[in-house]
Amino acid sequence: ALAIILGFDAFSSFFMAAAFSLSSTAVVVKLLTDRGELDTVQGEIMVAWLVVQDLAVLPMMIVFPLLGKAFLAGGIHNSTIFQVFSHICLSILIVGVILLLGKRLVPFLVDTISTLRSRELLLVGVFSIAVGTALLTYAIGLSGAIGAFLAGVLISESIEQHAVFSEIRPLRDVCALLFFTTLGLLLPQGFIFDHFVQILILTTIVVAIKFVIVTGLSVYFGQHAKTSFIVGVGLIEVGEFAFILARMGLSENIISQTVYGYILSVALLSILVMPPLFLATPYIYTRLSDFLKIHFKGFYIRYFNRFEHPAAHQLFDLSEHVIICGFGRVGKYVGQALNLAKIPYVVIDFNQHTVKILKENGTPVIYGDPADIDILDLANAAKAKALVIAIPDLLTQKQIIGNCLLLNPGVRVYCRVHHEEHQEYLKNLGVQEIIQPEFEAALSITHKLLASFSKGEHEIQDHSRQLKLAHGL
Repeated sequence: ALAIILGFDAFSSFFMAAAFSLSSTAVVVKLLTDRGELDTVQGEIMVAWLVVQDLAVLPMMIVFPLLGKAFLAGGIHNSTIFQVFSHICLSILIVGVILLLGKRLVPFLVDTISTLRSRELLLVGVFSIAVGTALLTYAIGLSGAIGAFLAGVLISESIEQHAVFSEIRPLRDVCALLFFTTLGLLLPQGFIFDHFVQILILTTIVVAIKFVIVTGLSVYFGQHAKTSFIVGVGLIEVGEFAFILARMGLSENIISQTVYGYILSVALLSILVMPPLFLATPYIYTRLSDFLKIHFKGFYIRYFNRFEHPAAHQLFDLSEHVIICGFGRVGKYVGQALNLAKIPYVVIDFNQHTVKILKENGTPVIYGDPADIDILDLANAAKAKALVIAIPDLLTQKQIIGNCLLLNPGVRVYCRVHHEEHQEYLKNLGVQEIIQPEFEAALSITHKLLASFSKGEHEIQDHSRQLKLAHGL
């Protein structure tokens, strides 16, 4: 609707809207991997959302050429709707047959090639399967990109998928580099400079609308405000499939060179804007939360400070207990150990699914943001003996430590850290015990390794102490 107001025709507006609705799987997964947040609740939501978006490209690439040609011919009639429906049904049938046959055939081919123990043959074989499937789908009237996507799905069914991925990773990186480089070259000469104001306005509109819709949907489905905010920021950019969709529209003559230029420009600008915003989400969320707490308290209590007060009656009597912030891969094992030792503890987490399971098991749990001082107060932090921070985000860790020490200066803080350079910073904040998972894994491997060389326990412990000293622990 806004694109029509800005002067685009109805079909071009609809086409642009569809392209802008897609987000970048490559950019988001890269950021989440680098930050170690791929397995967090917000990471899982974003990746799942992105996969569904990528799958939505398939019907888009089938439907839009037919709708575009009908629109240019004078309008959409009953015959066009029937043609679209028949193409979708035929495509579903063809894709279904390819998946059904390929699920057995492709893994068998990959397994057979791998028995020859030749890395070169494996790479050539996988490449041939991908290109062959792409050519097959292109020959029957679908996009070659759909065929390549299906080939990837089929190859992932083989037991050699990890070996295949490691072999094609350099090729993937080169292709990604070429892909983004050629996109810049495909833009009409001087287009960004000639239409800079319009591109800026359109990008702002797209980013704002995507943020509001994604964040609103996440809140509606019961996610915590912080999770919803991070997911909303993570999906504001326009994805790489928008480029493929735009290229298809241009080659089919259903969109103009100008519309094509706008799609590419907005996508590129949004991809440039998203990463710094995403990295700053904890800071932005905190500032926004503080602002709403002061000026819009009702809205803040309803959406930003979501926790269940009835849980407080179970927790007020606890003392000398442990507070576990984050019940993911690390926190859940700490909880199991405390259960075995019969030490009381309270969990704070904003993963709705985790909270539901813990409640069913009778574990004291609070659904909320552990960085919020009200949530820590509800967990009776003033009487807690220890605080375990199993959340990897440094800014959130800083807020939890500051608020908890404000309530209880004598609490003992145990905190995980991913980067060595953060150790000194956390020590200065008052953390007594810092645990770096990668370093602890190295210590465990070293212990087992030295024991296999018949080194005594005293000598092993001595070496471990030297490693800890060198590491700053």
